[in-house]
Amino acid sequence: MIADAIPELESDPTLDFRGEVLICDDEPDICESLALFVRKRGYDPVVTHMGSECVSLAMKQRPAAILLDVNLPDLSGLDVCAQLSDAMQTREIPIIILSASGEANMVQQVRRCGARFYVRKPYDPNTVVAILEQAIQDSQSW
Repeated sequence: MIADAIPELESDPTLDFRGEVLICDDEPDICESLALFVRKRGYDPVVTHMGSECVSLAMKQRPAAILLDVNLPDLSGLDVCAQLSDAMQTREIPIIILSASGEANMVQQVRRCGARFYVRKPYDPNTVVAILEQAIQDSQSW
């Protein structure tokens, strides 16, 4: 399991519940690892492997942030991001795109679809969580 090979992120027992983080990736190990890391930082992870379900969960639950893979079985993560960025009820939710794509114009594509951050796989989950917390903090100050 991926999470076993990653240095342990310290849990902070003083953290109160900080909201939900929607994780959408087609790889269960990645979802499990990210869920572990966000839970340790006081967030409640909500996991899905499908883009269409990500859209409906985001609309219904309005998470604090979304960690979104580009390659999903049913939809492109970039299309999911664009839908959520355009919708009135979800456009303020920060979206962090996670992708293994090495396309030269990926950063432009990510920005065009409305994501605020892009993290290339493979990544350190500690870095993803740090970016996640910064994205949530930035969105709360808008």
